[in-house]
Amino acid sequence: MRTPLLLSLLAACLLAACSQETPDERAASMLREARYALHHHLWNEARDTIFSLRRNCPTAIEARRQAILLLDSIEMNAAADSLSLVTGEEWKRLNVKKQFYERKLQEDLKSIHN
Repeated sequence: MRTPLLLSLLAACLLAACSQETPDERAASMLREARYALHHHLWNEARDTIFSLRRNCPTAIEARRQAILLLDSIEMNAAADSLSLVTGEEWKRLNVKKQFYERKLQEDLKSIHN
């Protein structure tokens, strides 16, 4: 009875020891996941991954900078995608949102390159 418990505990300890990633490595992995979700139009999953990166990797500065741009792209693409589904006032609202994120993305890119 104790042997399975001990083996499970040992396996958990070994797994934890083997998976010691730095914050930068974790953040890079999360960026890849968010980009994958963006590519596949999984807007909520992409957003959640970026928010998780912000929360869990506060010291991964470069990844956080990239996450700002990625989140702008996510929001812009989500708004553009939604435009095809609505009409009237809702279309106008989403179009304004899309244009906002297009401008924000351009400004963020300028500030990073300067």
